[in-house]
Amino acid sequence: MRKKLTDYRHAVWDWNGTLLDDTWLCCESLNRILEQDGHPLVDPVRYRQIFRFPVIKVYQSLGLTPDEASFRTMSHRFVSAYEERKAECRLHPHTERLIDGLTAAGLTHSVLSAYERNLLVATLGHYGLDRHFIKMCGGDDIHAGSKEARARLHLGDLGLRPDEVLYFGDTDHDAEAAAAMGVDCVLTAHGHQHRERLEGLGVRVVDGFAELVAEL
Repeated sequence: MRKKLTDYRHAVWDWNGTLLDDTWLCCESLNRILEQDGHPLVDPVRYRQIFRFPVIKVYQSLGLTPDEASFRTMSHRFVSAYEERKAECRLHPHTERLIDGLTAAGLTHSVLSAYERNLLVATLGHYGLDRHFIKMCGGDDIHAGSKEARARLHLGDLGLRPDEVLYFGDTDHDAEAAAAMGVDCVLTAHGHQHRERLEGLGVRVVDGFAELVAEL
C-alpha cells in the first residue's frame, strides 16, 4: 500500500524541470548551439525524447561526438544561452501550494540538483524558494553529470532514515538518484522527459503537481 505524502518527514526536490518549468528554454538553448554549428534543430517533443544524464549523451544522440574539451565548450555555450533567458521561466503550476502543504504537514525540504551550486542557490533566491530548503545541493560544475554519488551524501547529511524521505523528480535519472538513496520517489511528467520514458521504472508517475496537491 502506497504511503501518504504526509507520512514522510522530508522531501528532496530536483530543480530543473521538476519545480522550474524550463524544458522549453533548455530546448531553445540547445537549438542555439545546433544552429550556430550548422546542425538540424530539435523540436520540444524530440528534445524530451533524447534528454538524459549525463547530458553529454544528449549531444551523442544527435550524432555529435564531442570529446572532453569540445563538450566543455558546448556546456559553456549552453549555459550562456540558458542564463541569458532563465528569468523568463516560471515555476510549474501548484509548486508553492504543494511545498506549503507538505510543510504544514510537518515535512522539511531540500534540493538535489545537477545545476551548478552557486547558480542554483542564486536562482532559488530569485524565485523566493530558498526559505523552504534546509539544504541546497547543486553540482560542482556546469556539465550536468550524475547525481547518484551526491544523493548518497545528501541523505547522510540529512540525518534521516530512507523510509522518512520522499524524492520528487522529472527524469529517469532522478529515479536512479532516489534508488541510490534508498528512498521512495515520485516522478512528474511535466518536465524534461515524456511520461512514456518514466513508466516502468518502478516508481510513481504523475502528470503534474495538481494531482499531489489534491492528496494533501
